[in-house]
Amino acid sequence: MKFQKAKEDDFTIIQNFYWNVIDDIHKNNINNENLGWEKGIYPSDDFIRTSLARGELYTLMENSDLYACVILNSECNKGYNGCSWSIDCDFNEILIPHALAVNPKLQGKGIGKIVVRNILDIAKSKHKKAIRLDVLAACKSAEHLYMSCGFHFVEEKNMYYEDTGWTEYKMFELNL
Repeated sequence: MKFQKAKEDDFTIIQNFYWNVIDDIHKNNINNENLGWEKGIYPSDDFIRTSLARGELYTLMENSDLYACVILNSECNKGYNGCSWSIDCDFNEILIPHALAVNPKLQGKGIGKIVVRNILDIAKSKHKKAIRLDVLAACKSAEHLYMSCGFHFVEEKNMYYEDTGWTEYKMFELNL
């Protein structure tokens, strides 16, 4: 398996990948919870294209099979400002994963942990002080993944995103 920056001409493959993930989320969302992922809304086509152009979208692939995607940068919701993070960092000193998704057929097989290990390697190579992220309170699988990889729960916070409106999020961090 190879973790690498995606190319701009990978857009269609990546969009189809995310749409398959979204279909699976909706198929398995028996409690009808707001999990925030909707085709064309999150992750939006513009978000994917911009991330590709900036070199921020990474893929985990084996041969021509796309196993996982994630977007990595230091951009965050303004709600991050008021969190009780364990260390003070400027935003350029943190790495934030966005839209981490694993192929539904491979979920529960350690692929998410492989992606997180690669995120840690990138953060360390860029001399970041911490990795921080938010997870929708209803998204237990993402919460479990990050906790199993050493992230610490910081607090629950009500934050506004255009795709979810005001929603409860759980904030996590891993100091490097």
